[in-house]
Amino acid sequence: MMSYKITRTKSLREKTVNSRPVVSLRRAVTFHHPVVWGVAATLVALHAAPGIGAPAPSVSPSLRSGGASRPAINVLKAPDKLILVAATNAAATGDAMPSEDRLRQASGLISEALDLGQSNPAARAAAVRGAASLIPRLAVGNTRSALASRWINLVMAGNIPRALREEAFSSFFDAATQRDPQFARMTAGVVPDAAARAGAFVDLSEVLERMNWQRANEYASMALSTARTEPNALYRAKALTFVSDRITNLNPQTRPAAVREAAQQVRSLGNSRERDYLLANVVGTAAKFDIPLARRMTGEIGDNYLKGLATARVNLAEISQTTLMATPSDRIAALAKAAARYDTRAIPILLQLPPQADVLKTISRALPAVYPTSAPTLETSLLERMWTYAGTAEASVYRDELQSRLARLMVLHDPWRGRTWGRQLAWKGGRIQVGAFLHQVMAARRSAVRAEPLQDLAERNINRAIIQAHSLPVAARTEALLLIAGQILG
Repeated sequence: MMSYKITRTKSLREKTVNSRPVVSLRRAVTFHHPVVWGVAATLVALHAAPGIGAPAPSVSPSLRSGGASRPAINVLKAPDKLILVAATNAAATGDAMPSEDRLRQASGLISEALDLGQSNPAARAAAVRGAASLIPRLAVGNTRSALASRWINLVMAGNIPRALREEAFSSFFDAATQRDPQFARMTAGVVPDAAARAGAFVDLSEVLERMNWQRANEYASMALSTARTEPNALYRAKALTFVSDRITNLNPQTRPAAVREAAQQVRSLGNSRERDYLLANVVGTAAKFDIPLARRMTGEIGDNYLKGLATARVNLAEISQTTLMATPSDRIAALAKAAARYDTRAIPILLQLPPQADVLKTISRALPAVYPTSAPTLETSLLERMWTYAGTAEASVYRDELQSRLARLMVLHDPWRGRTWGRQLAWKGGRIQVGAFLHQVMAARRSAVRAEPLQDLAERNINRAIIQAHSLPVAARTEALLLIAGQILG
């Protein structure tokens, strides 16, 4: 067992740019994972908040003192602890709770779920997956940092599959970088998984590019150096491929070297299918600035389908870089024709076009196949961007189809949020599709949570939903508590 004292230090790189306020940490974290890793910058507990910090849910001083302006506290007896729930009367809903109390209640639910995951292996996957995008949405303070540390501990547990770990870290940092880049930066510094740490730095680079190009470029460089330290050859190749795409979009001077390094690492893989898949991604990156190089690399791909996919990416890049089109409609038609089915790398290019029927249809085709057992492959920020984009389009069968697919993809990330999107669909068939898909996902995950009734109850009265969640078996209870926390956090 290795114990790490979390302190805040400035790296030499940070000292060269405008830094943000520095705060201190008062918690040590023990990682139950035998790895040795370097920390570029370390996670700290942000400003302490009164009444927050205990593992179990807490209440505000005014509630503890029985202030006349606040309702009484409902005390629920759980098998191993007392759960304090910010009270409402029988008719009150969660939306009636003050914001501070809502955040404390959500923190308490997340804390309990992590406790269940730590002590019950059957609940661990649900805790890892469910808390990933919730913790970054909590208020700044020691509670958020402490929960992040406990969650990282859980993610790095030996019985968590690497694929789930990768998915969880991706979801966490996608949310964290969008909401609080400083928190994401400090958390990334203490993540033992090098590939995940590199991914976090890529996310930070993307978020900060418009505000501070120099800082974004530094994060891209940090991502590259971190990816090189990943001990697993496959995950090192994946990380370098991911990083090379970020550098290509950011810095014309360093992109040729980044692409060459990624291609070299990918070529070293013994598994030809994995090698060809990653090489097709490198081809798509190279095509953004060197079409002849991308075509030469395409010839190295042995798998016919992946070679066709790489060729389509080169063609799409070539068309997008060509300005000599007769009319805008010709350009749209050419891009739509060039985009390959299930090629998510075409989506950013397509989102630059007006939300016309042909574009909506092509985006739907570019989305990944949706199965109840699928792992989330698109970040929630991209799904949100596409959802907003589709909402600006005129009503059509293509808009309905796209929105239905986006809602089902969101179900894989957040079942209740995906269901909420589905309920907004104008197309009845789409609403039915999303509802049925939610049932299939919960069944595929062997969940005992009846997601739809529980969400309906949580929308009416959070406390009653929590009471119902406590009656479920441990794995389902963990999942339900996190679903309710997500409902509270909006």
